[in-house]
Amino acid sequence: MKWLFRSGIVVAWLAVSALLVVGTANLEPDHGERPVDTFGFAVVALACLALVVAWRLPVAAAGTEAFALLLYLGFGYPDGPVLFVGLVPLFALGTLRPRRLAYAFAGGMAAVVVGANVATGGAGVLDLVFVGWAGVAVFAADALRGRRERTAAAERAERDRVLGERLDIARDLHDSVGHAMAVINVQSGMAAHVLDDHPEVAKEALEVVRAVSGTILDELNAMVRLLRDDSTPLRPAPGVADIPALVASTNQAGLAVTLDLDAPGIGQPVGGAVYRIVQESLTNAAKHGTSAAEVTVRADRSGLRLDVVNEARTPGPDVPGAGIRGMGERARATGGTLSTCREGGRFRVSARWP
Repeated sequence: MKWLFRSGIVVAWLAVSALLVVGTANLEPDHGERPVDTFGFAVVALACLALVVAWRLPVAAAGTEAFALLLYLGFGYPDGPVLFVGLVPLFALGTLRPRRLAYAFAGGMAAVVVGANVATGGAGVLDLVFVGWAGVAVFAADALRGRRERTAAAERAERDRVLGERLDIARDLHDSVGHAMAVINVQSGMAAHVLDDHPEVAKEALEVVRAVSGTILDELNAMVRLLRDDSTPLRPAPGVADIPALVASTNQAGLAVTLDLDAPGIGQPVGGAVYRIVQESLTNAAKHGTSAAEVTVRADRSGLRLDVVNEARTPGPDVPGAGIRGMGERARATGGTLSTCREGGRFRVSARWP
């Protein structure tokens, strides 16, 4: 395909050059004009050669065309098809280089054509035609550039949207799966520990494992169906109203959580961010062997406040993990801020929305 494309370009260039030479050879000089001689055909050949690099070196090609026109018209040769060879590098300039540069070259080339003809006394209608077509070439290139820029911007926006959706899916998977695996880890460990002495407690722990694993499997199946089929109806995203159920399931899993919730009227997307931050915070608390945690979600005139405090039995990493980074991204994406700190033997996650 590349060979055919390049061959087509070569054939087109040869055809244009042949037409240019034949058209120049058939010109009839008017009174006072100089017949096209060997030097005139050499200038025409220079103009043809400049077309070869018009799309790779448009500035050099346009400069060469302007110089060729200056020589051709300055020596008094008759107006002819060589005038319009310069339109090609002007179009290439308008497409590939800054607009101001293309307009400057178009004005300069028009000035060369008109000035050289005026100086030799051969100015005519064809000069005005060239000036008009030079403007058309630059304006057409500008329109093409604008269309390409708009198309590229739309493609970038679509890529950003897709990447954003993938990031949201990754965060939701991390939070949901991480929370479920933390609960399963705690409950299965407890079941193994009390299996011989307290089989009824082990049975309750295994029931929690079964319920949690079934819930996360349902969520994963729903997400897979959504990714495979855009027509799949979306389930409502969890929000502030779902936090009590989250706390209840966490209490059932063995982590004693107290909830202070007073935030009516908090909708999406802030409500979804609050839910996911609470979920990730409780997951981290369960993974680090914490036995109790406190969740506070309150809204007043100053804004929305979220605090999750738990015992910090093990030292945390100096560099925040994916969970903390994800919580911070969720808060910032919805116009809030998030901070974490250690207060003695307690670990606090705080988020604020104005």
